Amino acid sequence: MLADEGGGMSELAKRLGRRIYDFRKQSGLTQAALAEKAKISNEFMSAVERGAKLPSLQVLERIAGGLRVDLKDPVQLRRHGLSKTGTAVSGNTGRRLASAEASRRAAT
Repeated sequence: MLADEGGGMSELAKRLGRRIYDFRKQSGLTQAALAEKAKISNEFMSAVERGAKLPSLQVLERIAGGLRVDLKDPVQLRRHGLSKTGTAVSGNTGRRLASAEASRRAAT
């Protein structure tokens, strides 16, 4: 597990992982499907979502690409935060997710 003296890195990893999880669920992707799109193992994807690992910037960029969101969206942890239910909240992000969801439904 990641940790620093105050536990801040561990908390950061958990919050980032939760944002990625929320985006993935809202995109209708399985963990395995997102891992494949990001060209990482399912085990690493799981560790990222749990907050046990922090992805490199290059991997984070591939994860964002797999989610069809901007790189900045998963890392906007303080500015937009999470709602009480733990879902990602942001004006632009919400619109992107709604658009991605509509596209996904139209494709099926």
